[in-house]
Amino acid sequence: MDWMTGIHLSEFTKNNTNQETANKIGQALWDFYMYQIHILKKVHADPHPGNFLVNKKEELVALDFGCMKQIPNDFYTPYFELIDKKVINKPKIFNTKLFELEILRKDDSNDEVVYFTEMFHDLLSLFTKPFQGETFDFSDETFFDSIAKLGERFSKDTNLRKMNGNRGSKHFIYMNRTFFGLYNLMFDLKATIVVNAYQKYN
Repeated sequence: MDWMTGIHLSEFTKNNTNQETANKIGQALWDFYMYQIHILKKVHADPHPGNFLVNKKEELVALDFGCMKQIPNDFYTPYFELIDKKVINKPKIFNTKLFELEILRKDDSNDEVVYFTEMFHDLLSLFTKPFQGETFDFSDETFFDSIAKLGERFSKDTNLRKMNGNRGSKHFIYMNRTFFGLYNLMFDLKATIVVNAYQKYN
């Protein structure tokens, strides 16, 4: 065990005024997660500011690896196939992936299939937006406003309360929580990142 020094990420984002430094820390944070997810298939599933420091060399330091989650291949493959717009926008293929991810079930009524297909199409279309280009600007307020509005829409949706809303495998829940936490950290940094830069570490 090593003693690490630095300031918490929340303090750094509050005081930093250098966009280049924000991009550097943001890229390190993004690569840290993408490498774990895509290469190690094991992820630090608790991304919040208290788990990261920025040291005097402007390097990102990760703390507290207590919440590590294994990503099995039978989940990883259909989940990340949904990053591809060709999959999301082809109803038959999208439907198949939702069954593989246990979002849709064989005992669902027609109304439930229609409702949850639309719901998760909206959710995944938005959540995969950072992966659709070579770079992504996490200072984009419209992206985060859209996430907030979608969350508000679901919280007020009376149909969701009537239907069996217990959807998705435990891996789906952990992965979405991880991405939501990561996106919030990236928004705090206001970083612009290169999406697939992590591949150079493989």
